[in-house]
Order: sequence, then structure tokens, then C-alpha cells
Amino acid sequence: MSFAANSVTVPTDIHHSSFTLDLGLVGYSHLEPVLLASLATGTPLLLIGGHGAGKSLLLERIAEALKLNWRHYNASLVNFDDLVGYPVPDANGQLRFIETPASIWGAEAVFIDEISRARIDIQNRLFPIIHERKVQGIPLVKLRHRWAALNPPVSDDVDASETTDSYAGSQPLDVALADRFAFHVTVPDWYQFSQEDKESVILAGRYTVPLDIGERLSALVELTQQQLDVLAPQYAQATARYVRISAGLLAQAGIFISARRANLLAGNVLGLLAAETALGAKHADADSVLKALEGAALQALQTSLPLKACGLNQPDGKLLAIHREAWHLACIRASALQEKLLLELDPVKRLLTLASVPQAERAGLPDGELTTIVIDSLKSARPGERHAIAEWLFDSGLVNELALVAVDELAQCYRATVCTQTYSESVRIGSTRQALWRKITERLELLDGSILLAERVSNVVVDCFRKKYIKDEADITKTIEAFLCARNRIGLRNDTWAGLLIKRKVA
Repeated sequence: MSFAANSVTVPTDIHHSSFTLDLGLVGYSHLEPVLLASLATGTPLLLIGGHGAGKSLLLERIAEALKLNWRHYNASLVNFDDLVGYPVPDANGQLRFIETPASIWGAEAVFIDEISRARIDIQNRLFPIIHERKVQGIPLVKLRHRWAALNPPVSDDVDASETTDSYAGSQPLDVALADRFAFHVTVPDWYQFSQEDKESVILAGRYTVPLDIGERLSALVELTQQQLDVLAPQYAQATARYVRISAGLLAQAGIFISARRANLLAGNVLGLLAAETALGAKHADADSVLKALEGAALQALQTSLPLKACGLNQPDGKLLAIHREAWHLACIRASALQEKLLLELDPVKRLLTLASVPQAERAGLPDGELTTIVIDSLKSARPGERHAIAEWLFDSGLVNELALVAVDELAQCYRATVCTQTYSESVRIGSTRQALWRKITERLELLDGSILLAERVSNVVVDCFRKKYIKDEADITKTIEAFLCARNRIGLRNDTWAGLLIKRKVA
């Protein structure tokens, strides 16, 4: 295995009760590794959740428990002078700032609330504070922790039925700004709590914060830092491999991350592993550390992507599947062929690579892997493209190497491509569907029926219309071009190019 596990000894002299519960916050226990990792590494943290969820209260109590000199700004109301004080020229003609009790100079932590409601000019001024810990190019030497919070911005990509609140003033963050936060954490919702937890929230005003919580939290942060120093050198390479594979699988799912995000993701995995180890407070053998690393990798993947902050939906089920595949590949040290096939975004190129290797090498793939790759390629291909793929798989005989469960699905696509199908549909006169069908028949009538390829183009267009892949006139052209281009790339013999499919008009 590529993950070489080593045992780790963790001191047991700290009583590890839930520090978020001790701070009077109910329902946050599962986020403690993330909070602890952010505190120990000093990486920026963004909390996303509805109003009244305790985002501000959580960070306020953490800062007070750790006795941090901190500032709390409401980004929707703050002006730049509130952050830096009032600029005045000094004796040398340079600007200096007259500090106020609210200015950022000397702060060890800042909490920027309602960051998604800030004006663009304010967001731009917050950018270097979060990313570089600088203001006007001047280093904020004492600043370590940068925290922010926002209500979930809603965009067209998010199903409104999945949200309990709508925040009209909360706008998606600029992608570059969102990318500077290492952790993107969705806070728990009241409606997800148990009956007991709901009653605890209701009675929270009567809760007394333990006097020693600050001392215990400080000890946990210090222990996490110590564990990170021990664990990072051991697991950095394995973590880098996991992140590299995850990035490729994310791209296949349409989620593209920057090099910076990949670096942050790797740091989050190691930070969460150190936090989990510190919270465990026990002697951890090699197997338990490896299990903890897998858990840290999954939690990092779930809390490191800037999707929700940018108003996009975060597909947690898909992320779980990506994690499992990436972890599997990282652990087993997959063959070069297997990894290349899984990480190739272009479905046609993926299958061409598959066909280019000897059958014996394809047979060496794990059971079911060949079928999975082919079916995933078929599903990720564009309409028209997938029809060419199905035709090629049958004509090349590669279909004979696939499991029967895949052959039926491929056969349906192949049959729709090479056989003229009887198709009927009832539509309302004057409907958009009827108008689209008229456009299709006009285009198909231009094809030279004496050419075999023209018949297959017609079959593909009709099949895509039947399956509602074609939604407007532009899709007709896209489908034909995708089919012909894929055939050409795969090496299927095109009797003619698209232009020659059109009947020659007699002058």
C-alpha cells in the first residue's frame, strides 16, 4: 500500500469533552475537528448557514475563551476607515493611520460577518486581509485568525425547495475571494436537531460556560499543532496523491479546482488528521491512524470546496463517491492504465486509450473495471457522441469484453443508431415541440438518402429528439456535429463529411 501507516502516541492528560458544547453551542460537535484544525493552522474559515444558527456566537466565544484580541465587523455596514482608522500624512509626507478601538491594527483575530452582503469595493479591500494578512500593503503582524460568515446565497443552480430560507441580499462571493478561505463549513440547522438538542438550545441562556474551557481549548490547539508537526512529514506524499486523484475525479464531475485549492485541500486533510488525533487522546496504532486519515480526507473534501459560497449546489453524494474512488486508487497504487482511464475527462479519448492497449492488459484490470469505464464514458458523452461510441464498441468487437449488464444498455443505443425506428408522439398543434420537429424534418430532408451515413445521422437525431436531448434548433446542429466528429476521431469510416450529406441542388 502507498499509505505507510505509523503509530502515533497522543498524551492523555487532557479531558476531551466537547469544547463546543462547553462553549454553550449545541449541535456543533461534529465540526470540532474542522474548527480545531483552522485554529491550529491559522487558515481562513468561512461559516455558511441561516440566521440565528449561532455562527457569530461560536466564533465570539472561541475568541474570548482563547483570550484573543479580536475584531468583529459587519461587512454590509463597514467602511474602510472603520477597518484601518483615519489616514493622515506624517512628517515625511507618508500616510499613517490614527487607530480607533475598532481598527484592525493589533488584532489577533478578525470575524467578518455578512461578507456576502458587502459592496464589491469592500470585498476587494477585505481580500488582502484574508489572503495576505495585509492592509494597503502593510503587514498585520499580529493577525493570525481570519473568520467570516454568510447566509447561503441562492442561485439558479440551487433547488429552492431544498432551502428553508431565502436571503435576497446575500450574493454569491467572487470566486477569487471564496477561493482564499481554506474551510467552507455549513453550520447545523435547527430542524436537523434532535428533540433533546432543541430543548438545550432553548435553554442556552441559562447555560454556564466552564471556567477552565479557555485553558483546555488552548491545550487542544497546542496539541493539534504538535501532532501536525509529527504527522505531516509522514503522510504528506500520500495526501498529495489522494488530492491529485480527487482533483481529476472532481473535474470529471464538472467541479474544477485551482492549484491553490488543491494545496489548501491537502493542508486541510493533514490538519484534520492532527485535530482528530488530538481529540482522540489515546495511543493510536498504525491501523487506527490510517482509518483516521481516511475520515480526515472525506471531511476535508466535504468542507474545502467553495461551491456554496459561490451560490452553487454541493453534491454531497457525488463527493462521497469521488472520495471512495480516490481513496481506493491512492491506497492500492492503481496501474498507470487504470489511473489514466479514470482521470481522462474526454470520453472518446478515454475509450481510444482503452482500445490502444493489448487485450491481455485490459483483462488485467480489476473485475468490472472495464465495464464501469465504458459505461461512465457513454454516460458522460454528449448526445450524438454516445451513439458513435456505441456503434464503434459493437463494430470493433470490444463489447464482447464487457459484462452482460452493460451490453443491453449499449445495444439500445447501437440499435437506435443503425436501425430505422418507428416513433410517434402526440403533441399540441402550435407547441414548441411541434415547431422543433418541423425544423428537424426540414434538416433531415436535406440529407442525401443514398448515403448510408445519412440514414444513421437521421436515426441519431430522431433518437435524441425522442429522449428530449434536442431542445432547440441549435441542438440539432450540435448533435449532428458531435456524431460525425466522434466517428472521425474514433476511426469509423465516414462516407462523407457533413457538407456532402446535403443533396446537391440542380441549377
